[in-house]
Amino acid sequence: MTQESLRATPGTSAAAGGLANGARQWFAMWVVRRLRLYGLSVLLDVLLVTASCEMATALRFVGTPAFEFEMRALLVPSLLIGVIYAAVSYLSGLHRRLWRYASLRDGFALMRAIAVTAVLVAGIELAARAYDAVSTMPRPVANLLRVLESLPLSVVIGGALLSFLFIGCYKMLPRVIHASRMASAKGDRGRVLIVGAGLAGATLAARLLVNGTGAFAGGYSIAGFVDDDPAKWARRLHGKMVFGPIGQIPGIVRRERIDLIILALPSAGPKRTSEIIALCQQTTASVKILPSLREVVGQVSGAVRLRDINVADLLGREVVPLHTPEAHEALTGKIVLVTGAAGSIGSELCRQLVTYAPATVIALDNNETGLFDLAESLRSHPEGDRIRLQIGDITNARSMERLFERERPHVIFHAAAYKHVPLLEQHPDQAIRTNVLATHSLCHLARQYDVGCFCFISSDKAADPVNVLGASKRAGEIVVQAMAHAGEGRTRFCAVRFGNVIGSRGSVVPLFTQQIEQGGPVTITDAKATRYFMTIPEACGLVIVTSTIADSGGLFILDMGEPVGIADLAVKMITLRGLRVGQDIPVVYTGLRPGERMHEILAAPGEDLVPTSHGKIRHVASNGGTPTLYALGSTMHMLEQSLEVDDSRVHRDRLFDAIHDESAIASGAASA
Repeated sequence: MTQESLRATPGTSAAAGGLANGARQWFAMWVVRRLRLYGLSVLLDVLLVTASCEMATALRFVGTPAFEFEMRALLVPSLLIGVIYAAVSYLSGLHRRLWRYASLRDGFALMRAIAVTAVLVAGIELAARAYDAVSTMPRPVANLLRVLESLPLSVVIGGALLSFLFIGCYKMLPRVIHASRMASAKGDRGRVLIVGAGLAGATLAARLLVNGTGAFAGGYSIAGFVDDDPAKWARRLHGKMVFGPIGQIPGIVRRERIDLIILALPSAGPKRTSEIIALCQQTTASVKILPSLREVVGQVSGAVRLRDINVADLLGREVVPLHTPEAHEALTGKIVLVTGAAGSIGSELCRQLVTYAPATVIALDNNETGLFDLAESLRSHPEGDRIRLQIGDITNARSMERLFERERPHVIFHAAAYKHVPLLEQHPDQAIRTNVLATHSLCHLARQYDVGCFCFISSDKAADPVNVLGASKRAGEIVVQAMAHAGEGRTRFCAVRFGNVIGSRGSVVPLFTQQIEQGGPVTITDAKATRYFMTIPEACGLVIVTSTIADSGGLFILDMGEPVGIADLAVKMITLRGLRVGQDIPVVYTGLRPGERMHEILAAPGEDLVPTSHGKIRHVASNGGTPTLYALGSTMHMLEQSLEVDDSRVHRDRLFDAIHDESAIASGAASA
């Protein structure tokens, strides 16, 4: 051995050792690991397909003299078909599926793998018979063809059908076992009736039967369905009976002892949903609703998300398209200022305004926490970067002037105000300072800096007001109308009235919800009291539309539907949770608080409601006059001077004097 070869030997040995180590790692990763994961499954597939083909052979030759011979002769071809299927199945990824959650899509994948195997085997067999070229092929291939050539085509087809049956049953076994365990784990705490036997109801039932998640973790079981389609009556869906039409809910609940009703009608309109809820309220069952089909079908974990019925469902207000071409033209590319942006109305205005692609939405409020929450809620919004937060106080005139000078807004939605009736009865000075004088100051700045549109958010309590809140809002309306009728500047001023919005701060709805969750009592002012209600998104959407169709000085009111009895609302909220009024949840009547009305009104004496081009918006036409800017300035000066006196009675009297100042109104009418 030469010296050079001796020097090369250690390097060669190291390279060979590295190659061998790599081969071992590859074998452990790609062979051993897969054998551990899928080996048993592949073996079972081979055995099941072989057994299926043997059974097909038995069915083909049963009762013939060649039965025993064919069974022995075709065992090897059947085993070969099993190996071919295992390869196709592995390449198709069937072994990597979680059959515990198998669906129709998994069934189609299994069918496709078996069909490919059958076509492949039949093709090889037919090709071998058609071309007598077996002798010219390599020995392994020739032997394979000779083995498959002996298979009758009927055995191939029958084996494929039986393979689908056997393997399908084997694959579905984990799901059946899991469903059985869930069913046995459930107690007998309650029975569920699903309203809707369509795709949503069927998907909901399937998820609940398999997973038993969400509201059903405590032991509920599905009793059946109701649906208005006569073709589904007396039929079974997932093994559960479709009892009949939706109108029979009260009787079915009593007969079947239903404890929970689930509405699975995502395509039903608000009015129809409200009607079904009214039927459910005639029963002692609690009610939940499936928000949308997408939330059920799109669940990766199989969990079912249900929610309680809310007041918006009870109102049944039809949703109308709110994005209009006029609104897009007025807001796209503009700088929009929203005061009171941390409040329930102001924050929703900001959320909707960013969808109109403005240049910027300036969210102004003195509540930094509320502004932070608004920004967080828009963080994932595709247009969320259009929002800009501005901490500030609208009563600080100098700070507001600097803001207008720096930002030069094109559109203003003035939602900042104090709104709680009992508190403002105790602090009328704050209502004057914030709701009236700050509004007057903002209107002057809007005219000074040529703001295109100034929209004042008013209240139905401004119609013939009896409390400080209503009087302050009516004073704000007078300020807006006086500015518009002065004829100076290019700003278009308008005001929009609407009633209570569901879920707003201070609204009775979240108060009732909290009291019910705490076990009561639910406090109601008066059994005969009524209020108008609408949802926050609808109210804000209509406000935006109103700002684009309003003429300068226009006063508008939103269509709030029919008045709702407060006592009836409380009873519905209690019964929808399956609770009994007076037994599970006590109700206490406290009497009207200072400044509260028994019934709200939409228009004051001397005001008429006139339809507009939008069905949900009406114009408030008044027979009275509007004060001149000089008279308005005198009134504002009087209110400002009243704040120097520490007497809430003086503040309240001066505020009501301001809105009932006949001399100011008369002078305005005369100048017009």
